[in-house]
Amino acid sequence: MAFRFRPLAWLPPNAAKYIYTVILRPAPLRAAAQFVIKRFIPRELAFRGVRLALNQDDAIVSGSLALGTYEEFELSVFESFLAPGKVVYDIGANIGLWSAVAARRVAPDGVVVAVEPGPDNCDFIAKTVALNGYTNVRVFQRAVGDRTGEAMLYLCSNNKADHRIYAKGALGERRTVPVGIVRLDDLVAEHALPSPDVIKVDIQGAEQLAVEGMRQTLAQNHHVVVFLELWPWGIHQAGGHARDLLRTLRAMGFAVYELDGDFERIHLVPESGDAELASRGLERQHANLMLSRDEIDVDAVLRRAKGAGGTSDVVQAPHEVHAHARQ
Repeated sequence: MAFRFRPLAWLPPNAAKYIYTVILRPAPLRAAAQFVIKRFIPRELAFRGVRLALNQDDAIVSGSLALGTYEEFELSVFESFLAPGKVVYDIGANIGLWSAVAARRVAPDGVVVAVEPGPDNCDFIAKTVALNGYTNVRVFQRAVGDRTGEAMLYLCSNNKADHRIYAKGALGERRTVPVGIVRLDDLVAEHALPSPDVIKVDIQGAEQLAVEGMRQTLAQNHHVVVFLELWPWGIHQAGGHARDLLRTLRAMGFAVYELDGDFERIHLVPESGDAELASRGLERQHANLMLSRDEIDVDAVLRRAKGAGGTSDVVQAPHEVHAHARQ
């Protein structure tokens, strides 16, 4: 039986963020809090119409899902772009939450490609796929970057969403495991994957490397919508710069929208605002971005997002996206 009880779902996102980043900043307090949180994590959770297999040893993602403090606004906006027949790539799939939500929404003819380097995380993706009987999810245990070959994955013991393909900036000793790394363009070609309509990228600072390795994939569908976590501190640790990544994305024709989960707003970021985004250089600062070559009707997206997260089987295809000059 999947649990549904999420005791802190009433808590505003900014309050949950403040508690974790400020009140629980001292390492002993955080360790104690994580110990307690793990006691609340069930093996399985009913969430947004799917059955999720949770990692009971992960107080961050699985813990926030179990308590009801997961950042759901961004997920709702993502879900609002899904419809039957769509193709979704989940890059940095973690335990498969976004993949599971997408698999349900794009069924029966849509496809979800989940790419995740962590072996334990891939096990949880497989469990969730089995729990829901999904047949439209393809899982690849790989890291995504700007080259294809082998790499080392630096595992975070207390945050299973913070595995990295670089060592710089990692506090303490991290266990390492070898992992295949791949340019997304190469993965698409090797497995004849369909062109994506929606891509989510959250890979702990390796986003700039990943974008370099997916140029052809991004060019295949002019109307692709990309959800990307911009973490300037992590990008710098991985050897890049957030401002350069934003320049690359704009050169590809993408407009940049920021998703503000605290106030449930979406705003278009002008090119002059890139410097401010890139200047968020503290380790715990990041921005959740939505990228589109088509002009997005923000009000219409917000209306759809408010209706996302229910248990209806079908979401109408988003018609409120107005094309610029077609290529």
